Amino acid sequence: MLNRKRLNIYFRDFSYKVIRLKYFIMIVAALILEITTLLIYLLKSESILYFELFTTAILYGITSSIIVVLAVGVLVLMKTDKRRDKDKIRTLQIFKGKYRTLTAKHLPGINALVGKFDAENSSIDTKIEHAVLLEEKYNKFSKDFSDIKTPSFLKYTFSCESVHLSKEKDFYNGFSNFSRQDILNSLSTQSDMAHMNFLKELNKLEKNLLLIV
Repeated sequence: MLNRKRLNIYFRDFSYKVIRLKYFIMIVAALILEITTLLIYLLKSESILYFELFTTAILYGITSSIIVVLAVGVLVLMKTDKRRDKDKIRTLQIFKGKYRTLTAKHLPGINALVGKFDAENSSIDTKIEHAVLLEEKYNKFSKDFSDIKTPSFLKYTFSCESVHLSKEKDFYNGFSNFSRQDILNSLSTQSDMAHMNFLKELNKLEKNLLLIV
């Protein structure tokens, strides 16, 4: 599953980079077609000095018209893509704004409790109490985050942070239920990696969208 996600990310990023290249290729292909067609016609003539100028002019006009039509089509497609990309940027900014609102709501309390949890070394009961409260807070954070509506291009980014919040909740639940240390270490590592991927994906999406608009 992880390899499939990485493969999807690669192809998505690659498509961002070549989204404008396809239009350039279309124009170049049309020009090559025009030149090739004229060369074939001339080479097949019995004598280049006696080829039919009128026929060649018609042929040239037809191919030129095709290029003009393609160029107009390209401009329309570029305008459509540009509008779509701007819509994606607005959607991304809305998503980031909602996420910032949630972090402002939940993280101050969570960070304060994490500080108490980390500093508590004298009483296991008190440490467990902090863990129970942290589990509850991460559960609320996760529920609020899951309510954010996300379009398809943000699904993977969204899933990364969902995993992060879920693993944080599982970590404190595991601690309060005396899970083995290796399990807790694994949950902590998975949580950190998921959050790092979330931030990385947000940054990558924003850069790619701004690059192609």
